[in-house]
Amino acid sequence: MLNRKSLVASLVAGLMLPASLFAADVEYPKLSLKMSTTVGEQSNAAQMAQAYADAVKEASDGRIKIRVFPSDQLSGGNMSKGVEMIRSGAIDLAYEPVDVMAVLDQRLLALSIPWAFDNYQAAEDSLLGEGGDFIKAALREQGIEALGFIHNGFRQLTNSKREIRTPADLKAMKLRVPGGDVFVNFFRVFGADPVAMSFSELFTALQQGTVDGQENGFDLITANKFYEVQPYITAWNYSYGSFALVFNKKTWDGFDENTQALLQEKAMEINAMGNQRVVEGEAEKREFLTEYGVKITDLTPEELQAFKDMLGEYYTGVKATYGEEATSALGIK
Repeated sequence: MLNRKSLVASLVAGLMLPASLFAADVEYPKLSLKMSTTVGEQSNAAQMAQAYADAVKEASDGRIKIRVFPSDQLSGGNMSKGVEMIRSGAIDLAYEPVDVMAVLDQRLLALSIPWAFDNYQAAEDSLLGEGGDFIKAALREQGIEALGFIHNGFRQLTNSKREIRTPADLKAMKLRVPGGDVFVNFFRVFGADPVAMSFSELFTALQQGTVDGQENGFDLITANKFYEVQPYITAWNYSYGSFALVFNKKTWDGFDENTQALLQEKAMEINAMGNQRVVEGEAEKREFLTEYGVKITDLTPEELQAFKDMLGEYYTGVKATYGEEATSALGIK
């Protein structure tokens, strides 16, 4: 696994970036860019978006300014519309969940296939390699240029009803999912009632009992205060999620080489920082949630296997839907 400096050096060498990038007298064009992200400002992705804006502004001597709009403000809270606005150029850049961008190419949902990755390192290795190359190529075909990825986190299950330890415990439970067959069909296997819903609507839906639960990583559970209305968490790492740092491709192609190089270099630095924050922050977030009074249930290997044993036809279906190219690139067996 390359360290951050090695990754940046490798990237620079691979792109054959101009030596003038690193000269003190580079003068970047004056740019004012709009950056969106789906999640609220306390979430890791939103904070990394602001960190990226700050890093780019500093490195360009204040000439490249990026204004960050969290919570899908620019698309009125509509996740799918936000993706379309990036593709059209109405939004210049974003940290956008890969599973949300699957509205453009459903093959991107292969990243979310349950229990595809054993740990964060395996997921990061895939996204820094063949898996990431596949996603970047798929997005490029849709008019979007991806500069890299940060962890959204392994998804856990929260609910307001009961502790979940067996598949039967999910029966008839109404659960918010981000959309896509990879999530909807997964929960239907266990008799749950999955409901697609924009993230911006989720807290209110949980608070009002419109849905019983939801699935997201510990970062989003704590940052969005879901614990205030969800006293039960099942820690099972069932699906991996990632944000991609993306630009509208026409906007990206309009930058000169020095500007592209700067934006890419800072993307690598901030993505590495964002990944580290997610991995190192989970223990702290779990401690906070436990102290708050949330019941966190860690499933045993035997309990996890009971869920996996019911997924034979499901796995066959999703792998056929997303195709060999996607699953092979992401290392999904």
